[in-house]
Amino acid sequence: MTSRILQEDSGLILTEASDVLINNNYIETNSFTTNTPVVQNTAITQVYVSNVISITTGQPIVPSVTVTEDEVSTASPIVTGTPEVNSTPITQISSFSAGSILTGRPDVEDAADPNEQYEQVVQQMFGGWPKRIYDHTDLAISRGHTLGYRTLYKFGYNPDVDTTEETVWGNAGDYIWLDNAVTMFVSSTSANDSGTGIGARTILIQGLDEDYNEIEETITLNGQTQVATQLSYLRVYRSFVTLAGSNEGTSGVIYIGSSGATGGVPNSSVYASISVGNQTQIAAYTVPAGHTLYIDEINFTAAVSQAQKLVHCKFNSRDYESNVFRTRFVQVIQSNQLIQSFKYPQEFTEKTDLECRVSTDTTNTAIGASFQGVLIKNET
Repeated sequence: MTSRILQEDSGLILTEASDVLINNNYIETNSFTTNTPVVQNTAITQVYVSNVISITTGQPIVPSVTVTEDEVSTASPIVTGTPEVNSTPITQISSFSAGSILTGRPDVEDAADPNEQYEQVVQQMFGGWPKRIYDHTDLAISRGHTLGYRTLYKFGYNPDVDTTEETVWGNAGDYIWLDNAVTMFVSSTSANDSGTGIGARTILIQGLDEDYNEIEETITLNGQTQVATQLSYLRVYRSFVTLAGSNEGTSGVIYIGSSGATGGVPNSSVYASISVGNQTQIAAYTVPAGHTLYIDEINFTAAVSQAQKLVHCKFNSRDYESNVFRTRFVQVIQSNQLIQSFKYPQEFTEKTDLECRVSTDTTNTAIGASFQGVLIKNET
């Protein structure tokens, strides 16, 4: 671009072709004093006045331009998750055909009775009665595989039987058959049988309530001080130690009895006691409500110290709402064991009281007794 610059006085004029650009600069300076200059507040003003007048431009001429775009595409590392596959139905259509199959006429002989075969197998494998109680084998019942069926084994030991007949259990005299449910009290002859002692710490009591239903509870011992049960019992047929200190068992004799005790021994009634083997020794039982008991074996064992002396053994039962015990089995032994098995189990209905009783014609005889069978829940 070519320009001409003209300077006139204090202004500048720039001229080019048809474009006119006028730039006027005016600089004014006042109050100058010669000799020694004294400069007061000096104001310097510069005024720029730019005027653009009548600017006309034509269409710009743009030459042909070749535009080239280079693109480079790259992919960053691609991470994928576990692919999700929707359920896809798979249909398989198979067609089978059989041809040219020839069979002869089968020879069918007389078939053996499957029930008879089953009885023979059960007898060979398990012994006892055929098809024990309607196809329930001894082992299946013991394992709990037969709903409503369970085994019962009751045993007792009396260390001192004399000429007067009494119950085979851990206490002298007869087992107490209560007419009403009562609160019972637990104590020991040793202070070591307590919740923190070296002897027995807790015991489990099992029995029946006033309606002959089975109940149980755990009692924490407090030495010679009696501890009351939370439940009321019509019968106590079993109790045993569940937790002990360093003695791993009882330090004294544990009594379950009526309220009031001296040195841990109840002053009046004793319903059960634990002195041998950390468990009560009671050869007596009451069939729970809603059940029937089938007994298949009774056992008595005695050790008579004198020749020609005998032990009289009885198994008694008392029906519900009756006040009479009836002898269901009786036998005489000396220094030996008597096992009485029944080919056909003996039935005892709900709420029936059962008891093993003995007497001798000598004194201080130790006798054990037991009975076992199957307890079946009645159908409703």
